[in-house]
Amino acid sequence: MINPEEAKQIILESTEKLESVELNLIESTNRIASENILTKLDLPIWNNSSMDGFAFILPENFNINDESINKFIISGNLFPGDDYLPIVNKGEAIKIMTGAPMPPKANCVVPIENAKIIKNDESEYVIFTKQPKVSDYIRLKGSDFKKGENIITVGQKIRPYDIAKLAANGINKIKVFPQPKISIIASGNELINPGETLSSSSIYDSNSYSIASMIREAGGIPDIIGIAKDEISSIESNLRNAIDSDAIICSAGVSVGDKDFIKEVVSEQGKINFWSVNIQPGKPFLYSHIQGRGKEIPFFGLPGNPVSVMVLMIKFVIPAVRKMQGDESVYPKQLKAILAEQIVNNSKRNMFARVKVENINGELIAKPFNNHDSHIISSFSESNALANIPENCKILKAGAEVDVEIFDNSNIL
Repeated sequence: MINPEEAKQIILESTEKLESVELNLIESTNRIASENILTKLDLPIWNNSSMDGFAFILPENFNINDESINKFIISGNLFPGDDYLPIVNKGEAIKIMTGAPMPPKANCVVPIENAKIIKNDESEYVIFTKQPKVSDYIRLKGSDFKKGENIITVGQKIRPYDIAKLAANGINKIKVFPQPKISIIASGNELINPGETLSSSSIYDSNSYSIASMIREAGGIPDIIGIAKDEISSIESNLRNAIDSDAIICSAGVSVGDKDFIKEVVSEQGKINFWSVNIQPGKPFLYSHIQGRGKEIPFFGLPGNPVSVMVLMIKFVIPAVRKMQGDESVYPKQLKAILAEQIVNNSKRNMFARVKVENINGELIAKPFNNHDSHIISSFSESNALANIPENCKILKAGAEVDVEIFDNSNIL
């Protein structure tokens, strides 16, 4: 039996990042970049107006109250996309729309709401009603980013805001780490799928669906292979159907029961890295590598108790899935919290108790649940963190500081 930290190290060190793929911008959303990307041009590409208004050359010592100089003839119009840039001379103003490039020599824009248009038989003039200054309402070339700047870094998660930068640079494809495909098998004669009719000897398979949901949430692609009977031939058949993937997760059949055949089958197909972890819940945990389609793939053998499955997924499996897709932040956020009620650890192992962590007046408070049995699903659905109770600690009293791993921070921030 190995300790949890050693198990984490073995798993991560033996987990490889998947080979990168090139995707279009929309498909790359929420993927992890596998290349550094530099800007191809300045943005804005040229000086442009940030308002609908008038572009002109601002005279020195200009004063809106001086009627002799606060009168500009409107010499043209300028719209975004216009190929021709009109020349503006002193005493003239170009009517300009938001986003249109600035005319040569023009150094100021006055918004249309700060201008008064005067018409006569021959011309249109504009008088400004608010004192302007040089560079007013002009977006300067390169003020957002300049050519050659790094806008995407390897390991960065591509967000919609990053897509905007890439598209603005004319980039339509980028290299990212792909989503790992994870095959999921459940083991047990008693299991049936949700939606089927229960008999007196059957229970619904919840593990496959909780595992698949957690894989999807972590960015992977889950593939539920099916339910293997407690027979070597059935387990082997399901494994054959699962090898066209990047990893396999199997729940139940990994302990020492008379019909627990997973270890036996897997040991014949690959190397077992470890089979037992000093953890409560989740002690019977098998980690191995078996031959997949053209490559060795990780095999995670989890126990059958639903809470054990979810604890092991959070602590060991999901970090590996994240690493496969190039994510550097593989582990849950670890924080300190104050225990609201005592926790008793009778397991003599490292206990990871379900708790609900709340931010109360700026202090993180961890409230444990009364029942920590590994089959109680309801407490997991109400919790958002795991509290680490060391193996040499039988009782952690209320008010004590405790290490917590946050797997859902939506109610904490």
